[in-house]
Amino acid sequence: MRISTNMIYDRSVSSIQQQWSGLLHTAQQVSTGRRVLTPADDPIASARALEIGQTQAVNKQFGENIGYADDALKLLESRLEGAGEILQYVRTRAVQAGNGDSTMKPEDLRSLAVDMKAQFEAMLALANSQDGMGEYIFGGYRAQMQPFNGNEAGVSYAGDQGERSIQVSASRYMAISLPGSDVFDRTLTLDTESIKIYGALDNEGDAAPTLAAVDPAAVRQATRYQLVFDEGTGSYDVTRIGQDGNEVPPAVTLMPPGATIDGLELSLPATGVADGDAFEIYVPSTSMLNNMAMFAATLEKQNGVSGMTGAVAFALETLDAGQENILKVRAQIGSQLTETQALADLGSDLDIQYAATLSNLQDVDYVEAISQLTQRQTYLQAAQQSFMKVSGLSLFNFLN
Repeated sequence: MRISTNMIYDRSVSSIQQQWSGLLHTAQQVSTGRRVLTPADDPIASARALEIGQTQAVNKQFGENIGYADDALKLLESRLEGAGEILQYVRTRAVQAGNGDSTMKPEDLRSLAVDMKAQFEAMLALANSQDGMGEYIFGGYRAQMQPFNGNEAGVSYAGDQGERSIQVSASRYMAISLPGSDVFDRTLTLDTESIKIYGALDNEGDAAPTLAAVDPAAVRQATRYQLVFDEGTGSYDVTRIGQDGNEVPPAVTLMPPGATIDGLELSLPATGVADGDAFEIYVPSTSMLNNMAMFAATLEKQNGVSGMTGAVAFALETLDAGQENILKVRAQIGSQLTETQALADLGSDLDIQYAATLSNLQDVDYVEAISQLTQRQTYLQAAQQSFMKVSGLSLFNFLN
């Protein structure tokens, strides 16, 4: 085989370039801390690292979602806590109003009514709370629409029953909002247990009307019915009092032994009652807001035939129902907050595991890399010295 001078030069230059390339690759490994710089370095490790990296990115997004869900749930919890505090305060004041027939004067009760109206406004504002993005947290899917509208004469819910949710894991979507109807508008059921009849303190008879049955679909919510027995006709004159404390015409006359009015089936005694004996039926609303307004109006108008007895009993029962509902919802939120903490901890642990796996796949072994760098430097120097020696081997160097 004939070896030409060009072949010697080409092979020597190629060898030097290969050593430079290896030296540069090792130097890049050392400077970046990565063993795998391109997929060609380790195709299997590169593919696995890509898969782990994508999974780690998804886990990071879930972590951000969990943080958002945690913030939203804490906002809900703070608003529910505020609602519970308002209900507790109103209940305390209602107990004080229970002394209205003995120690509290009419003007004291009217002052108390002003306070109750302020608490009603506070509760209404709380029910229309917004988050940092201006969305109503109790509006369901209708987050851009104010959920509760109205005043002391009546409040209605304009939201829907949806619960906005966010994905916090591969298989878990967590609700981060509540429909206001579940919190403020469904606090009790209209039945014979929740609708009570109270007699006037000065009644002379020992008999009283009773509630036999209730048709929830026909019930007129947040309404008082005042029944006065007329011994001459043997009938009961009925007056409706609306949520705002004003009379709602027309008046109605009911005859014993039984009658139905606005979905209320009543048993009316014809004996055992005296002429002028008066009774009052308190029909609550399923909405705690309307019940609060009704109590405030009763304190202000002071036109209940059962005096403060019926008003206070009505307030305590409806407030307790609202408080129980708030506690139930808060328990649900508390459970979700516990879950978000557990998911956050799990996500953090997974991120550490993914980082460790990526490190094993990609990170360079510095001891090995530095040793290879030194070795390649030696190889390069040897190749350069060899080229210099070989390039000097020419017959022309020996000719005089």
